Amino acid sequence: MNSILFLGTGAADWNINDRKEGEFFRRNSSTLINRDLLVDPGAHIFDYAEKNDSAILDGVKYVLVTHNHGDHVNADSVKRLAKNCNITVFCSNPVRERIGDTPNVTFITPEIYKSVTLGTYTVLPLLANHDDVLNSFHYIIKTADGKEIFYGLDGAWFLRPTWEEMKAHRFDMAILDCTVGDFDDWRLFEHNTVPMLRKMTAEMKRLEMMKENGVMVASHLARTLHPSHEECVEIFAALDMVTAFDGMILTV
Repeated sequence: MNSILFLGTGAADWNINDRKEGEFFRRNSSTLINRDLLVDPGAHIFDYAEKNDSAILDGVKYVLVTHNHGDHVNADSVKRLAKNCNITVFCSNPVRERIGDTPNVTFITPEIYKSVTLGTYTVLPLLANHDDVLNSFHYIIKTADGKEIFYGLDGAWFLRPTWEEMKAHRFDMAILDCTVGDFDDWRLFEHNTVPMLRKMTAEMKRLEMMKENGVMVASHLARTLHPSHEECVEIFAALDMVTAFDGMILTV
């Protein structure tokens, strides 16, 4: 079994300085798989560790970065991860420049639609429909026991080559962006809305892209573009999706 821990599930508009004790809060989106593969080393990952499990990030060996936005990659976070151990960072050249040369860090630049082996994982980078498109990635992550996880934060409608590649897989889990909620907002041109996900997930089901017990997860939710977490749970349940929250652990 593989453990998927959501360290953060929010979009960039969640300001950690505005967090109030006892109120629901989402950190910037980041996910830890099996305690050794981290997707998106943003500024909030050590806040999660400090408040939940101080050793949770000690075993990180591999880091995947989706794109060069500050809520998804933070140079200080990467340097702290690599302080006492060697890590491999799989990222675009703009992200590498943001991080800078760092002791104990080996950088690998993705070749789109070409798999790379990182320890026991096989990682396939796909182009994401987001901002700097040629340097924004979704990932298909295959674990040692053959489970496949699609990681699709940030992004809007899938680009055609990405969709064609996705159709060749059957996923145990698909983590999908829903930044915008059910609003008409300029961000829908690079992020998903609930109506968009309704169509996308229906097509994924029709094409049997999810395994029988596969789980679809909605994450990267904007603070200003969604109702309460409880209401989101109901909205996404209607799409047969799980609503991610910080600290949620799923297994595949």
